[in-house]
Amino acid sequence: MVIKGKGLWKLGLASMLMIPAVTACGSNNDNNNNQAANTNSNAPATNNAPANNAAGTEELKPVELTYYIPQGELQTDYKSVEKAINDYIQPKINATLKFNPVVFGDYEQKLNTVVAAQESFDLAWTSSWLFNYENNAQKGAFLQIDDLMKQYAGDFIGSLPAAVIEGAKASDGKTYAIPNYQVSASNGGFVIQKELVDKYSLDTGTIKTFKDLEPFLEQIKQNEPDKIPYASRVNTFVAEMNGFEGVNGFYYRKGDPEFKLVDTMTTPEYLAHFNLLHDWYKKGYINNDVATANFDDTLKSGKGAVKYEFTLKPGGEVEELARNGGHEVVYIPTYEAQFTGVQSTMTAISKTSKNPERAMMFLNLVNTDPTLFNLLAFGVEGKNYEVVGDNTIKIKPDGGYAPNSAWAMGNVTIGHLLEGQAPDTWQKTIDQNNNAKVPTIFGFAFDPTPVKTEVANLEAVYKEYEAALTTGTVDPNVYVPKLIAANKKAGSEKVLAEKQKQLDAWLAAKGLK
Repeated sequence: MVIKGKGLWKLGLASMLMIPAVTACGSNNDNNNNQAANTNSNAPATNNAPANNAAGTEELKPVELTYYIPQGELQTDYKSVEKAINDYIQPKINATLKFNPVVFGDYEQKLNTVVAAQESFDLAWTSSWLFNYENNAQKGAFLQIDDLMKQYAGDFIGSLPAAVIEGAKASDGKTYAIPNYQVSASNGGFVIQKELVDKYSLDTGTIKTFKDLEPFLEQIKQNEPDKIPYASRVNTFVAEMNGFEGVNGFYYRKGDPEFKLVDTMTTPEYLAHFNLLHDWYKKGYINNDVATANFDDTLKSGKGAVKYEFTLKPGGEVEELARNGGHEVVYIPTYEAQFTGVQSTMTAISKTSKNPERAMMFLNLVNTDPTLFNLLAFGVEGKNYEVVGDNTIKIKPDGGYAPNSAWAMGNVTIGHLLEGQAPDTWQKTIDQNNNAKVPTIFGFAFDPTPVKTEVANLEAVYKEYEAALTTGTVDPNVYVPKLIAANKKAGSEKVLAEKQKQLDAWLAAKGLK
């Protein structure tokens, strides 16, 4: 998925201190570690009819739905797209949509302000890693929607796999947002510019770890003066590559029958990883200004030869073209895909919404109606993109609307393919979800309420250290001990104990411990 670099500090904090992020999963799931995700083999159903169980439009008063959505950068032509959407949905649900786009880097602060002011709005994107779903659900920012889903979104919800429906639940077992159905199985890995792979005859099959990249990075350093060998981003400690397993930032040593949670920041593996990155920084593999540079801008310049991406999804190489200055890329997965749930991208209805029923009708439509989804994700045919094949489009570079974030808008499997993506991309996405390994603790959701003060303190501490430490800029032998000490003072041990207490209770209830 496409995420702004400066927003990734929450991801790193989650993976180290088990604060829910990246992909969180709801409660009440009985899957075991060696199971594949129990999902349907077919895509969620499509439907061009009005929302299920909705009254006819002649019986509905006209309403305007206010919709907050994040984007990598604001789109100049979003108003014409908004008009096209409204022309399409008004006859169906007698509603119009008012876009409130916000860049990713500002999204959390903006939405926190909106929620704190109790501003009336209808829809907002939420996730486990930005504008946190669980936290906002528990503090009353979002409307509980289980009944609304059954009444007004049966078309979409009825087509979803059980694991997806369960995964959308918060820690109280209730649902507060609709999942934007996309790849739900994480298998991170390296993304390398293809021209360099070919030029230096890189055997991608030999690349399993960060250390394995060193000879290639040295070649780039010596022979490609206009390239940054490794485009470092914050928080690339990958627990799955370092002997840990788990989900949602909750990690324990592989094979541990007691499921003892580990604060990975305190482990030798954590220190070793960032020592390696710091060594790369000193060797010139990483740009000197990495701690302050915008990661996306670095990629767009086309200078980043290699980066690490947390989710490699079918067809994602094509989406990377726009992010990497037009350079084709090669994916190198670094661990087996595992089902991580759906809370990484969702759309919630605000508790302050004056028209929650109509908002749910819209969510049903955008997740079942290809015309509406494609309008929202790609804009207007002929103006913002052109059709170049069967369900395949080419984005117009000067079209004014290319948010490159379809994954944040609804069910991607009903949408267009981008030029270069294989016809079976969406089936491969579904298959990846179906076949992914399901961790034993999938379904566990942490309630931070008992330690909310400590969690907030830890977030503040980590944000102070994150940019310099986790990009490789400073010496980890100096700064990791400082970070650990600051975390202890902020309450890390209390938070870890509370997480273990809740996990043990959950495991016992499931008969797993």
